[in-house]
Amino acid sequence: MTMAMLAMSIPVHAGADAFGELGSDFKYTLNNGTEDAQDILTAPFHFNLEMLARPKVYFTLLGAGAALGGAFALDSTLRAQIRSMPNSAATALEDAGTYSLSAAAGLIYLSGLINHDDRARHDMITTGEGVAVATTIAVALKYSFGRDRPNTGAGVAGWFKGGQSFISGEATPVFALAAGISQHYDYTWYVALPAYSAAVGVGLGRMGHNAHWFSDIVGAGLVGVGTTELFYYLHKQHEEHPSHYWIFPAVSDSGGAGVGVGYDW
Repeated sequence: MTMAMLAMSIPVHAGADAFGELGSDFKYTLNNGTEDAQDILTAPFHFNLEMLARPKVYFTLLGAGAALGGAFALDSTLRAQIRSMPNSAATALEDAGTYSLSAAAGLIYLSGLINHDDRARHDMITTGEGVAVATTIAVALKYSFGRDRPNTGAGVAGWFKGGQSFISGEATPVFALAAGISQHYDYTWYVALPAYSAAVGVGLGRMGHNAHWFSDIVGAGLVGVGTTELFYYLHKQHEEHPSHYWIFPAVSDSGGAGVGVGYDW
């Protein structure tokens, strides 16, 4: 078969379809990103005490507080048990969890691109946004609380000392990935269990390196999962209640191309 024949055997429209879907994904990302920013910035104006009284919100906050409080209580005990982990084992746990979850998210998006599955691609875009924002929050918390790492010998109460232990910057994004992948498969146990196990493995690896306390990992899990779940919720709301803002491709008379932003009154 000649190269010309081989080229002809590939559907010409396949590349066009892929570029079209990438363009659609860009629009989805930009539209939702704009609305997410608007939702978050205006959230204080919509807050009321009745929201905290809702059972789902109440139990979620109560559970998160209990988990973090219990983690603080176990910091010294678990550090004594895990600190003897070999560096090679700790590194293996970190790498396995990080690479497996990153690869899984990438494959889901690629599958959505190949199979023209909008939901798969959009779910992974939402997950990616959760990862990015959760990582930013983790950095902000590190500098805000300044907790010393276990390997400094300052103990569990080494807060506001200029350290960067709380929360784990390595564990936060993998928990966000685990939440997004699990959400995509509707939290089916045989997906959620290995996904969260991989994220926990990263946290144990960081503890094995004596770089984080147990509460640093639990805090990272709460931020990572909570952020991704928030964006899944917001994007679902955007889909059900579209914004008046809209984005469209624009072409000038001179032949230039760009993006236009409009408002539907």
